[in-house]
Amino acid sequence: DKFKNFNMIALASKLATHELLEFRRISAYVYRCNSKWSQSIELSKNDRMWKDCIDTANESADAEIIENLLRFFCETSEKECFCAALYTCFAHVRPDVVLELGWLNGYHNFIMPFFIQNMRQTHDRLRALEERTKPPKEDENQDLIAQTYSQLGGFNNMLMLENAPGGGMPGMPPQHGGGIDMSGFANAGGMQLQPGMMPNGGMPQPGMMPNGGMY
Repeated sequence: DKFKNFNMIALASKLATHELLEFRRISAYVYRCNSKWSQSIELSKNDRMWKDCIDTANESADAEIIENLLRFFCETSEKECFCAALYTCFAHVRPDVVLELGWLNGYHNFIMPFFIQNMRQTHDRLRALEERTKPPKEDENQDLIAQTYSQLGGFNNMLMLENAPGGGMPGMPPQHGGGIDMSGFANAGGMQLQPGMMPNGGMPQPGMMPNGGMY
């Protein structure tokens, strides 16, 4: 298996007609290692090495090759080998083909283990699918609704703050009349407003009162 630096197909061709059985098995194994499934199975068939045929077909994972081997076992009346191939190649065999061959050849008792296992696997898959797709329980649904409403309540509070009068931050009184309150600038820098002075440090214009009135 580790040494492959040689012409493996040429070696398999030479050993295929060897007089000793074990050398012919080596030829079938070399074909199998090089993915020459049909050649390997044909050599094993000629030597009636049924286990080698089944193992090679299963390793190929080719449904057509496996079905041809099953039909061969039916034609040669190898019922036990037919059942063993169904067991070994279970993952690669179509149930309709098995049912057809069992019905045509009267192998009902030999195909029954396959269908029992197939039904069990189908049942487990359907149960897993139902568990993933079933609706949530009533309690979980109520918790989800309550969580959704709480999130919506917080969002509404933010909208109310943004739409507050004056558009300001919470805790700030709204401005009325559109005027600007300059009282905070009176004591800025320690300066006191003198009588007759404007808040910005200027003098009142003639004919105007300090508070903005006329006289």
